[in-house]
Amino acid sequence: MLENRSKTTGKIGGAHMLMFLDQDIAHIACVMPAALAEGRGGPMLSSDYWRRRLHKLLDGSHLTRAQLCALDRLLLQLDAFDARHHRAHAANQSPVTLDISTTRTLGRQAS
Repeated sequence: MLENRSKTTGKIGGAHMLMFLDQDIAHIACVMPAALAEGRGGPMLSSDYWRRRLHKLLDGSHLTRAQLCALDRLLLQLDAFDARHHRAHAANQSPVTLDISTTRTLGRQAS
C-alpha cells in the first residue's frame, strides 16, 4: 500500500511540476519584453539574465513538447533582441574621425 501511495504522490507531484513550469514560462513570456525595453539606463534585466533563466528551465526538468516550443520561441526572441541591440550599439559606438589638416589658427597669419 505504501508503494502505491508513493507512485500516486509522484504523479501528483509531476502534475504540479508541469503546472508550475507552465506558469513560470507564461510569467517569463509576459515579463521579459517589458524588462528588456530600453529605458533611461537600458534594459531593467539583461538578455543574459533571461537566457540563463530559460536554460535553467530547459536543463532542470522533463518538459512537454508545448513547453519546449514556448521556451524555444522565447530564446528566439532573445536572439532577435541581442541582434538589434548589438547593431544599435555598434552604430552608436562607431569611431568619430576628425580631419585636422584643414583647420587654421585664428589670430596669426603665416609669413
